[in-house]
Amino acid sequence: MVNPGKSHSLEGLRVLDMSRVLAGPFCSMILADLGAEVIKIETPWGDDSRNFGPDFNGDSAYYRLFNRSKKGITLNLKEESDLNTLRELAKRADVVVENFRPGVMEKLGISPETLMELNPQLIVTSISGFGQTGSMSKAPAYDLVAQAMSGIMSVTGWPGGRPTRVGVSLGDLVPGLYGAIGTLGALQERLRTGHGQHVDVAMFDSLVSILESVAMRDLYEEEVPTAVGSDHAMTVPFSTYRVDDGEVVIAILNEKLFGCLTRALGLEYMVEDSRYNSNAARKERREEVRSIIEDALQGKTVEQALKLFQEHGVPTAPVHSVDEALHGDIGVEREVLFTESDGFTTLSSPLRLSGSRQPEPAPRLGEHNSYIPEWLAEQARG
Repeated sequence: MVNPGKSHSLEGLRVLDMSRVLAGPFCSMILADLGAEVIKIETPWGDDSRNFGPDFNGDSAYYRLFNRSKKGITLNLKEESDLNTLRELAKRADVVVENFRPGVMEKLGISPETLMELNPQLIVTSISGFGQTGSMSKAPAYDLVAQAMSGIMSVTGWPGGRPTRVGVSLGDLVPGLYGAIGTLGALQERLRTGHGQHVDVAMFDSLVSILESVAMRDLYEEEVPTAVGSDHAMTVPFSTYRVDDGEVVIAILNEKLFGCLTRALGLEYMVEDSRYNSNAARKERREEVRSIIEDALQGKTVEQALKLFQEHGVPTAPVHSVDEALHGDIGVEREVLFTESDGFTTLSSPLRLSGSRQPEPAPRLGEHNSYIPEWLAEQARG
């Protein structure tokens, strides 16, 4: 893990996190993991996610995950004195992260433009459903809304089934990632220009941007992309396949690997048979190819199939439960979990930089309000 004695990648960077629940807090969590000083600004009644289960010692584990390593203060932005405090803090910050519905900050008198007038070097990163401009800019958006409108749900699930939401909140997590990347890009640009900027990230845009081959097929093929279960629409075999006690993954991307698979299963004839010896031919006979492979796997367990495929150089894997991913051999080896100082076990950052830092407990509501006078006494940045 990270050496706690080293300086951190974003040390000296101050971030005001005005965001709530997931997309914005995830963005600022990434910055905190890299060593930024992140000040979580909540209403006096707290972020809604403080009420999300499951609990750890009376606190929301959900809230703790996305708000680790942050300081926490409370401000009532309907009070002019607290608005003035926010403005003064913005003068002394490098970044503001917010995910209000567009127009809310303007009504409060703290629009991104207003904050950047107070601090011309400030980066304001806004994450919203449909961006800061346009016909849907003020429409409410949640993960499900973004997934539904982006097209992702139309290609998720089983053929002929109902549109299916991806099992994690990609509609929040992907824009959160883009928000962190955009913030770092704006900070790098500031080194050259001396000026901050407003980073506009939309949940809808973010999900559309990861449609990868699905979007390219829609643009350049006549066939409309649809759900194909665990299959890959562009290559066969590339899916999960049944064995006696479960399923295994087989991922074939070229003819060399297909040859490896046929040798592993005693199906060498397929390499010479024009019905199967090209990816185009196999795509036309997708279910037939599945049937041939699963017939050849009869009598084998997951363990036996994995061993066989690994011996023949076939890309393969078991289908793990979440518990197996967290606590299995590879999860332990990769240290995907980290236990904080008070015994709370959380997800580790996948960013293994020398300047990353180990997670610290998320703040209690208003825990660092006493720091505000000290921060306000600092000379304004910019």
